[in-house]
Amino acid sequence: MLSRTKVIYENCKVLDISGNLLFRTSQKRLDWYLTRNLATRLDSSTIQLTFQNKGTGRRGEDFYLQDMRNECSVCGTPENLTMHHIVPHQYRQHMEEAVKSHSSHDLLPLCIACHDEYEKSAMVLKMHVAACFDAPMDGRGWIERKDIARGRRAAAALLGTHVAGIPAPRVQELREVAGLAVDAYKNLFPSDMQHDPECSLSADPCVHDLGALCALPMRERGPAYVSHGEIVVDALLAAASSDTTKSGASKMCDSCSELADGGVVAFVAAWRCHFLKYAQPKSLPDYWDPSRPVYNGNSEEIG
Repeated sequence: MLSRTKVIYENCKVLDISGNLLFRTSQKRLDWYLTRNLATRLDSSTIQLTFQNKGTGRRGEDFYLQDMRNECSVCGTPENLTMHHIVPHQYRQHMEEAVKSHSSHDLLPLCIACHDEYEKSAMVLKMHVAACFDAPMDGRGWIERKDIARGRRAAAALLGTHVAGIPAPRVQELREVAGLAVDAYKNLFPSDMQHDPECSLSADPCVHDLGALCALPMRERGPAYVSHGEIVVDALLAAASSDTTKSGASKMCDSCSELADGGVVAFVAAWRCHFLKYAQPKSLPDYWDPSRPVYNGNSEEIG
């Protein structure tokens, strides 16, 4: 994971026509208002709108109106920062817009070292969720490519350490199988292992092409593929909209049964509590609240 090359929070201010602070934002967004003559600049990091906005922005929400510190929320260092989704992106991307739109409460700066350390604990929770919700980490709906698998096995045998002990007729048979597979699937080779046009195909595939054939995946996502995150979020949404919940599922532990019953709200709360317990943040932004409402009833949009 790479750290951010620019500061995360520029802490620029947007005021309404009466001088009230609406929200904090970036310099780029200030410039957007200024170039369209929708605001006047009061200082290098503050603008005031020249029109009567419709919404209230983030007025009254102390978390969003404060000066955010450009430092790791766990250890406090200002170095090697990246942004961490408390609710992992693989789940969050499938949630409703009211949960994920215009809400940075659960997006915090972490240094790479603290992020990597916490991700070890986060992965344990993901694996637990995968087991309880019957949601494989690699998703569901894969199609096995048996045609590629036969060629891969032949190529692997030819590249193996015991190839010298294989009878010559069998070696020739393996070369023919592998060569036909190279001819059929060379367009699928990884970008760094493209077919060498100087290599023959069905007659006698070269070591390069045999290696590329071994690198081909033996399965692909089918039309009914569903990711791990989507399976989990769909189950949470279904539970929240139905009188019958997952709580009776025999393979679920008590904690995951409660998550299923509580839907997205309980799931987000569980990840916030997990972050507090295992990351043990010592430099959280002021007003960060694990019990903050999950559904975003406000928006900084002011048009």
